[in-house]
Amino acid sequence: MTRITRAQARRRRTFTALMSVSVLALIVILWPKGTSGQLAAPPRTAPAATSTGSPAVSPASSTHTVPAWLAWMSGGFPATFRNQIRSVDGLTQTVVVAGDTRWMTSSHDASGNLVDQPTPPYEIPLDAFAVDPTGYAPFLPDDQRDAIVTALRKGEAVLGQTSAELRRLGPGGSLSFGDVTVQVGAVAPDDVVGWSEVLVNRDVGRRLGITDERYLLAFADPGMTLSRFTNEVRSLLPPDSYLRTVPPGGTQFVRVASGVDPPVLIKKVFGEFDAYPRSDDPAYLNMDPAWYDTHIQTRTVPLLGAVTCNVQLFPALIGALTDVEAAGLGGAIHVYSGCYAARTVARSTTAPPSNHAYGAAIDINAPENPYGSTPTMNRGVVKIFERWGFDWGGRFLI
Repeated sequence: MTRITRAQARRRRTFTALMSVSVLALIVILWPKGTSGQLAAPPRTAPAATSTGSPAVSPASSTHTVPAWLAWMSGGFPATFRNQIRSVDGLTQTVVVAGDTRWMTSSHDASGNLVDQPTPPYEIPLDAFAVDPTGYAPFLPDDQRDAIVTALRKGEAVLGQTSAELRRLGPGGSLSFGDVTVQVGAVAPDDVVGWSEVLVNRDVGRRLGITDERYLLAFADPGMTLSRFTNEVRSLLPPDSYLRTVPPGGTQFVRVASGVDPPVLIKKVFGEFDAYPRSDDPAYLNMDPAWYDTHIQTRTVPLLGAVTCNVQLFPALIGALTDVEAAGLGGAIHVYSGCYAARTVARSTTAPPSNHAYGAAIDINAPENPYGSTPTMNRGVVKIFERWGFDWGGRFLI
C-alpha cells in the first residue's frame, strides 16, 4: 500500500496534533458521543518560530471552492431532511452530501495492474462522499464542473488530488470495496470534492453503503443572515438537535470542521495504514502490525514522561513541551490521557479513524475539560503549542 517517507513528511513540515480540552458549550461535534475538545491538524497559517526550533507549516489554502452556506449536525441529518430543505424559504439551491468511511480491498491502475491489495482481513479506510450530480453541479467552479458531473453521472468516482497521489491512481484506474468496483473518472482539487478521498453519485453510494447525510451546502437570497439560516435549518430537525451552521467562507474544510483536517491530509503526513474493525467493538481497529512498527514509538518527553505517538509527531511535541517547561508553565499540565489509540472519531462506526489512530493526537487535562464545558487550559500553554503547529480544541469550529 501507499507509504510516505520520513523525508517527504519533513519536506512538508506539517505536524498535526490534538491537545484535549473542552470546546465551548455552543460548539457541537459532527459525530455522536464526542470526546472532549481537541487540537487537530495543521494550523491555518505558519506559526512563528520558537527558541528551540522551527514549527510546523500548514498546507496551502485552497481557492477553488464556490462560497456557500454550510450546516451539519451530530450524527448526520435525518433521512427526510434532504427533501424538506429544498422548500425552505430564502434558500435558492441546496445539496446534501452523504459521507461514511468505506473500506477498500484493492485498486488497479488504468492498465489493469494491481496497485494496492491489503492482506485480508486488512483493508484501507477511505473517507467517501456521495452526491446527486445535478444538485452538486452549481457548487462546483466553472473549470471543474463538466468533468466532475460527467464522471458522476456515468457512475464513476472522482478523486481529490491528494487522494489520487496516495492511491497512485488517475482516470481509468479502479477502486474495489469488497464486491463493488468503481472506476475513476476524474481527479479534481481537494476542496472541490469536499476534501473527501473518493466522491461518487448517490446510486453508487448506496451500493457502497454511504448512508450518513453528512452536511448541507446552500445558496441563499442576498438578505439571508446566519441567524435566519440557522433557524430555518433547525425547524426541520428534532428538538435539541446539535446543529452547526457557517456562513459562506466561514471554514476551510467544509467536510468536518475548521479545526479538524480531513483524513486525506492526516494520511499524507503521518502515513496511511491497513486495518479492520474489531468484531467485539467495531469502533476500535485492528491495525497492520507493519505500519505500527514503522510509525508508532514510545519515547520519553518533557513533563509527560513516556508517551506512545507517531514518530512524525515527536519533534513538535517535544519542542512544545520544552518551551512550556522553560516558560515555567509545567504546573498547568495536570493529566496526560494518551496519544495513540486505534479507534474511530468519537468511537462512531461510520466515522473515519481518529487522529489518535495515527498517533497524531495528544490529550492533556482531559478530565478537567469534559465535552461541552468552558475550556480551562492555561492560555500560555495553548499559545506555545499553537506556535508548534498544534490546534487547540477550545478554538474548534465543530
